[in-house]
Amino acid sequence: MKRFAFRLERVLEVRTNEERIAEGKLAARAAVCTRLQMALEANARATVAANHERFRKGGTASDFLAGEHFMVRLSAEKEKLLRDLALAEAEREQARLSYVEASKKRELVTTLREREEAAYYRAVNLEEVKTLDDLASGAQVRRQAGY
Repeated sequence: MKRFAFRLERVLEVRTNEERIAEGKLAARAAVCTRLQMALEANARATVAANHERFRKGGTASDFLAGEHFMVRLSAEKEKLLRDLALAEAEREQARLSYVEASKKRELVTTLREREEAAYYRAVNLEEVKTLDDLASGAQVRRQAGY
């Protein structure tokens, strides 16, 4: 029996490769978003700690002023991180859409391959059954004829 050969195998390989590349880009964008979210969480923890430190007993006016400056810096850093996160989320969404499109293209060719393969093996099995039927009927005819 001849092995199944898909005519569009190269196209399938290209589409699979495109899907893998899009998945890698999506993963990179997701990693950037995760890093920014972690930086925001660290900023929030630093803000809480600075608030506790600013109002501690025994602090001087210069300690309070330094705490205020630190809080202003943390606030500005938080705003920058939020802007960066919004941009990164938009880039991640674009990468996700690109991945979904590449995945659909690959899935289309994969489905076509599966259908053609199933049809090929169905036809091969049908031919095999016909051949076996011919052999069986030929053997019966030979037996009846006395060969």
